[in-house]
Amino acid sequence: MVITEIDGQPITKTDDFVKYLNHKAGKYTALKVVTANGDDSEYVTIKPISLGEERSLLYKRWVRLNEEEVKKLSNGKLGYVHIPGMSDGPYRNTYEKVMGKYYECDGLIVDTRFNGGGDLVGDLSMFLTGTTFMQYATEDRTVGYEPAFRWTKPSVAMANEANYSDGHCFTCMYEDLGIGKLIGMPTPGTCSFAGWESLQNDDLLWGSIPVSAKNKAGEWLENNETIPDVQVKNMPGKIDKGIDQQLEKAVEELLKVTKN
Repeated sequence: MVITEIDGQPITKTDDFVKYLNHKAGKYTALKVVTANGDDSEYVTIKPISLGEERSLLYKRWVRLNEEEVKKLSNGKLGYVHIPGMSDGPYRNTYEKVMGKYYECDGLIVDTRFNGGGDLVGDLSMFLTGTTFMQYATEDRTVGYEPAFRWTKPSVAMANEANYSDGHCFTCMYEDLGIGKLIGMPTPGTCSFAGWESLQNDDLLWGSIPVSAKNKAGEWLENNETIPDVQVKNMPGKIDKGIDQQLEKAVEELLKVTKN
């Protein structure tokens, strides 16, 4: 199908049709569409979405594709969750998936690539470091265990150059506690608390760092990047074809652990 009109405005071959969609997000919009050979046409009504909504849909598709890839590569043995930021919503989503559909999986891939930060590293450290200390059973089978609300099985974590603030704190925590292997690219040293200020008219916004953090060795984390245990770069020519080398490596490394 070919779009020839937007709200009655004809589109020519030299037109940049994008301008006819300006300020139409969330509003019903009439399109005239014709078949590729031009033999038939009709009017359809759509409701355009904003760029923010488009980015949200693209993100959800990316996560879904990653989930499907992990399921395929591991034959359903591993779970996958992406944590985009360190706040209540992402934590609830992570908890729901991990303790829901991935509860019976042998291992978990915790993907924090592009994590923009927040304040969740303490909660995630507790959630991912559960150790089974009790089982509930009948004569013929086990029916539960404690702790029942923490992940007690193996995991690996993923990170990249776009991890920021608490996203960097997470990578440091994950390595310092020896939870599992960290896979991906070095994360910039940004594990600090930033305070944000602006002018009265909001023309300028800037941040200052009143408090930073130190790792277990007592080293400042500001400007001190975290190097992953397994460094993998998603290369041009691969990632644009849908081949996520970092994700493939994460599956490979975690399967080594869960097979033992």
